[in-house]
Amino acid sequence: MSKDHIPDYQQFPSEFLSDGDIYQIFSTNHLMMGRMISGSKSFYYSENKGNIIVFNANVVIASKGKIWHGDLDVTIDEPNLKKIAQVLEEDLYVLGEHDARFENEDAGFEFWKDKARAVIKYEKDGVVIKFEKDEPKLF
Repeated sequence: MSKDHIPDYQQFPSEFLSDGDIYQIFSTNHLMMGRMISGSKSFYYSENKGNIIVFNANVVIASKGKIWHGDLDVTIDEPNLKKIAQVLEEDLYVLGEHDARFENEDAGFEFWKDKARAVIKYEKDGVVIKFEKDEPKLF
């Protein structure tokens, strides 16, 4: 797949260009770029108490930086995130919106990894472990 892959549907402008191969890996695992899981953050939180929810999340990896953005319910999306980590053979770091956008857009991986709300760990034996660093905040 071309690195300049452009989906055949309207997308909101973003500050980064997605990699066509990575775009395909996420989309085939049911995580479309710019995904929205609910029209109401507070309602979604109230219906999914205890879940690790990151609205306007950014996913970064050490080798490429930011590779995906959209809403994630890490608790529900964990199986798909594990598959993606296995395909990429790399840890996925899930950050909040402001941690990899705006003034932090070019902050770099060392900055981003410390901001992760969740990490999907890749291990060569196929075991992937998730842990939460911080309690997600509503806004």
